[in-house]
Amino acid sequence: MIKNDLSLRFCIWDFDDQSETEISAALNLIPYKTYIKGKRINRNSPKISKRNGWIYGEPYGNGDDFEKQLNKLLDVLEPKIYILKEYSRIYTCEFSCALFLNNKEEEIPWIHFDKRYNAFIREVDAEFDFDIYTPSLNEE
Repeated sequence: MIKNDLSLRFCIWDFDDQSETEISAALNLIPYKTYIKGKRINRNSPKISKRNGWIYGEPYGNGDDFEKQLNKLLDVLEPKIYILKEYSRIYTCEFSCALFLNNKEEEIPWIHFDKRYNAFIREVDAEFDFDIYTPSLNEE
């Protein structure tokens, strides 16, 4: 049975004055995925990326709830806050959350922002992007 899934990532977008490799080196992190403006999004798709992007987080389907994913990200990002503050001043930084509602019988995952997240967001002027994906309503 397919389960509902929630995935949380931290993204840096719209950098043109440095490469994704330089961002990785500055943060000492290996991104989950990168996008390079003008290049294919992935080798299986002809779609071209319209912007540069650096995405850090776990793969889809990792099974962790929102709180655990958020705390894992904050554990890694908080020590790098001085770099992220500068990045958020010149680039678009965001937490990106994708919720896949695949199973109407299963409880919907919850999202809660605690004091730790709120303190981080006050320091790093990052956005929060939330997308909900559902299977086609015709699939009953």
